[in-house]
Amino acid sequence: MGASSGSFTCTTEAQMKRWHEDYKVSYRQWKIHRKSHVDHNKNFMKEVGYDPYKVDCMCDEQVGRFRKTDAWDCGNSRCGICHNDKFPKRSLTDQEKKSNLGFKEQLKDYRREY
Repeated sequence: MGASSGSFTCTTEAQMKRWHEDYKVSYRQWKIHRKSHVDHNKNFMKEVGYDPYKVDCMCDEQVGRFRKTDAWDCGNSRCGICHNDKFPKRSLTDQEKKSNLGFKEQLKDYRREY
């Protein structure tokens, strides 16, 4: 889709990364996560003969699980705070306009008193 087709791309849109571009980051995050399991096993598992490097977490063999993590994303795709760009903008209803006007008037009265 180029400029000749009449469509446009938003410059604020995040570009999708391929798995091989994220591999180093996801592998590093996976190693940190696995190390936390091993440290827990070393510190709290007191069974004789138990190998602390044997991790029984479901993420043990899933390096890709740690791919595409975002600090500003809670993980819920329907979250209105993190994913507000997905929801359409709407105009205020008459009731909302009336309510906002009443609130502004109350603020003016409050400021005059103090």
